[in-house]
Amino acid sequence: MRVGIFVEVVKAQFHTGISRYVKKLVETLVSQHHSDVTFYLYYQHQPGEQKLDWLTDNKQVKHRPLWTPVNLLSEHPSVWWKYYLPLVMKLDRLDIFHGPNHNVPVKSKIPSVLTIHDIAYFYMKVHGDGLDRMLKRTTLENMASATHIVAVSQSTANDIIREGAAAEKTSVIYQGYEPNPGEATESTNIINQPIASMSPYLLFIGTVQPRKNVEYLVDEFAKISSKIPHTLIIAGAPGESQRTVEQKIAEYGLGEKVLLTGFISDEERHTLYKHADAFLYPSLYEGFGLVILEAMSYGVPVITGNNSSLPEAAGDAGIKVDITIQGAFSEAILKLINDPQLKEELIEKGLTHCHSFGWEESARQMMTLYRQLARS
Repeated sequence: MRVGIFVEVVKAQFHTGISRYVKKLVETLVSQHHSDVTFYLYYQHQPGEQKLDWLTDNKQVKHRPLWTPVNLLSEHPSVWWKYYLPLVMKLDRLDIFHGPNHNVPVKSKIPSVLTIHDIAYFYMKVHGDGLDRMLKRTTLENMASATHIVAVSQSTANDIIREGAAAEKTSVIYQGYEPNPGEATESTNIINQPIASMSPYLLFIGTVQPRKNVEYLVDEFAKISSKIPHTLIIAGAPGESQRTVEQKIAEYGLGEKVLLTGFISDEERHTLYKHADAFLYPSLYEGFGLVILEAMSYGVPVITGNNSSLPEAAGDAGIKVDITIQGAFSEAILKLINDPQLKEELIEKGLTHCHSFGWEESARQMMTLYRQLARS
């Protein structure tokens, strides 16, 4: 069986949510040794550009770096998805194609699987009005064209069905998470500050953008900062909310108690999780929220919102808060810090809960789906 997967996002220098998903899914599929399967990995390739050095030693993997004029995919996506890629897929005689990042070829007769991670841009400003409108249009087109749609949570499945996806061709396959790597090398410094000097601290990891609700987090931390010895560490790439968050920190006089790290390496990520007192995630909307499971795997208690897919990610192992209520999140933080027994209960529950979401099971379910669709 020939399985094609679009892996363009894996080329990114820094891996965030979706690129981590694609990378781990493909690596796990390949590691499961499906002897009758060849994986064709498609991505753009510019003349002179170094080819993707990933899984190249595996005989079941065929890299398909497709020569592409500069910016064809970003500026003229219909040319890529409607004509160029479908032609190559036909020549490669694929049995099934997987678009793991919201897109599939819309004019191909080859069965296709479309993964939808979230559709926040249907409900709030995410990328700007123009891009959000385009994403709505292309998402609807892709959902109609795909043979089958995979949502990464039941919440996301409910959303896409509400927006027009056919329920009979939609299913949920939870993605895995990247667990605590144990004795992995730690980073002794985070943006040139010794990690020991920051403790104790509360941790948020994510891009500083409106959807992540970081401004609310700073507001809530400001209410209790004088009552606790903790620093708040906001670790993630700067986004549209960066300037507003910086202004709030200055207005509250929290320059010594809130640290904005910018983008962090995997080593720094490991270190921050390992030493955090609590993980705070008041996001407005999430397709799933893998960082919640990652935090739990380190034995870090979690406080998050009770909206979108966050209750699915947290289960009964995290504190879920109505983030529309001012003061609710800060009260939850104080409760957790001042109740050692509650903290220990959440740590124990979290370590158990996170292990129910693994890449091995996710990949097994995906391969089962590939085979079903290839035979149909």
